[in-house]
Amino acid sequence: MKRNILRLLMTLLFFMAADAQAQEHCDEEDSCSYEERCCVDETNFYGKILSGVNFLQNTALDGNKSTYQTGYIIAGSLGYCWHYGLRLEAEYAFRRNAIRKIHFFGEGFSKHGHFQASSYMANLLWDLPLSSWECAFWNTQPFIGAGIGYDFQQMHSSNSHIVFSQKWNHFSWQVMAGLAYLVFCNTEIALEYKFHQGGCHFYNHSIGVGLLYKFGFLR
Repeated sequence: MKRNILRLLMTLLFFMAADAQAQEHCDEEDSCSYEERCCVDETNFYGKILSGVNFLQNTALDGNKSTYQTGYIIAGSLGYCWHYGLRLEAEYAFRRNAIRKIHFFGEGFSKHGHFQASSYMANLLWDLPLSSWECAFWNTQPFIGAGIGYDFQQMHSSNSHIVFSQKWNHFSWQVMAGLAYLVFCNTEIALEYKFHQGGCHFYNHSIGVGLLYKFGFLR
């Protein structure tokens, strides 16, 4: 899955380079304005990548308690823009946190281990229409959203006496909010927060920076 995200990243970078060339061409020819998307006709489809930090709340399962260090999240998604600022997207996200300490039936010890999860989500997002509410500011676009999906989770920990390994599969859900800023003709950078619940016990708080590219073609 990490390779798939890397492929998505390379694809987005390729389209961004073409987008930048189109913008440079427009500046030279003076044939279209910024509002005209710099000689690029957009489609309703887009791709997005995101990376950042992930905070996994402490868990208690079957008498075992675990605390976690700050981890990371890597995510990639493909989406479609509807009317009224609505967007529907399919997302894959990978989260991983090292274990700080794990307690087996009241006995705690330092560990060597991690908790990781692969999430497959369907998200519905809404770009808030601040301009129509006459409260737009700094050319930014706030958005909110929610999603449902399925998680594949794994925990592994060990010391000189105990080895613990467990897998779980759960339905999951998440809510998110962010602030996007237009940096190129059809490329946005966004600061995004996600609250993700995988199953009944695992709660993730993620803060990341995302890069969104709206696919288009040169005129």
